[in-house]
Amino acid sequence: MKQPKIRFKGFSGEWKDFAFTESFDSLKNNSLSRAELADSGAVYNIHYGDVLITYNECVKIDKEVKTFVKDTEVARKLYQSCAIKNGDIIFADAAEDNTVGKCTEVISKETDAIVSGLHTIPCRPKKEFASRYLGYYLNSKAYHDQLLPHIQGTKISSISKRALAQTHISYPSDKNEQQAIASYFQHLDSLIQSTAKKIESLKQVKAASLQSMFPQEGETTPRVRFKGFEGDWRILPLSTFAKKSIERNEAMEYNVTLTNSAEFGVINQREFFDHDISNDDNINGYYVVHNDAFVYNPRVSTFAPVGPINRNQLGYSGIMSPLYLIFNVEGINKDFLSYFFKTKLWHNYMKLEGNTGARFDRLAISDTQFFKMPIYVPEQEEQQQIASFFNSLDSQITLQTKRLEKLKQIKSACLDNMFV
Repeated sequence: MKQPKIRFKGFSGEWKDFAFTESFDSLKNNSLSRAELADSGAVYNIHYGDVLITYNECVKIDKEVKTFVKDTEVARKLYQSCAIKNGDIIFADAAEDNTVGKCTEVISKETDAIVSGLHTIPCRPKKEFASRYLGYYLNSKAYHDQLLPHIQGTKISSISKRALAQTHISYPSDKNEQQAIASYFQHLDSLIQSTAKKIESLKQVKAASLQSMFPQEGETTPRVRFKGFEGDWRILPLSTFAKKSIERNEAMEYNVTLTNSAEFGVINQREFFDHDISNDDNINGYYVVHNDAFVYNPRVSTFAPVGPINRNQLGYSGIMSPLYLIFNVEGINKDFLSYFFKTKLWHNYMKLEGNTGARFDRLAISDTQFFKMPIYVPEQEEQQQIASFFNSLDSQITLQTKRLEKLKQIKSACLDNMFV
């Protein structure tokens, strides 16, 4: 019998199964009159990208997907448009990975909306389904497994009307069960969205705090300060409390190669690249990076315009290529210094003293100049307060990020097991 592995209590019986062509009409592009297009030249438009980036399995026709074209005749010709309404399904006609791409169910504020058929395949259900049920079912593994054998392409998979016609649509006959499934996934999506927003909000607080709780370049006091602290911060060269580490892996004691990523910090190379980049034949010449050591990566990027400085907080020692500059620190709160390097206070110094030379993607700077870098330093108690504040923020971000990943895993597992 056709039944899902996971089912809500109170529902039973075999699911119905119909051919795609029995379930949907393919919407043809219409020749729209000027009267049907907005006088302002605003055309409600959904295209390939909108389908792919939709966070849940519904797209809302509103200002976010409204395209403005001054000449409505140009708009009519440019967008081979068709009018769609609530409950219609729009398939992307391609996928840029090894999946079948995305489709979306239309949830519109308007009774009808004019949308583009460019790079999309709009369809209208022949049967009445619970709102949002199809949006989730058509993005489930159960449906994807049907469609995958019929799509073509390697890096970009082509999805055609012919391929869709080879599939079947499964659903419970009881619309209450359809609605229960759709409502459950809608609730999951709501949790995913709210958690993602919370993470983004915390990151914004962190970015603003990094800017306001450290002095601006050329100043010696921050704009925002904890109560009880006053007076100027000192500006000291990095060499005051940092020393380059030149310990080599000559005895081959360590074999875990680390990477200093601008986005993720110091991490295990195998976890970052899914394989080791280093060659076992030459790792005896690599530098040893002990826990709590700092690492400068001279490679510049969008995330790190002068290269990132991060600290090994993995809890174990590893090795790194001699291309990296490794240094140990004493006499300053290491957490405070870690967050100092998340600010831009040291960037101008690096730009002035370093140069890209022949390698435009790497910043070259001598060790002597590097360790002359000016560091803005308050008293130890204030360092601790600042470090504790940012540690707390990072803990919240980590907690919410784990929650988000767990919610996504739950949704993925349910999409795999709640449909047939």
